[in-house]
Amino acid sequence: MTEETTKTPKNLQYYIDYERMGRDLEMNDVLAVETGFEVVHVFWRR
Repeated sequence: MTEETTKTPKNLQYYIDYERMGRDLEMNDVLAVETGFEVVHVFWRR
């Protein structure tokens, strides 16, 4: 989902742990990712 909806700069691609993001989303109903100053992306499991 992340790769389909977001363009990630090539120099940052190796720093994203998609497995951990998926695990966190399975454990919780909400996953929040802070990408910058006052920029937060929130994903709901539903």
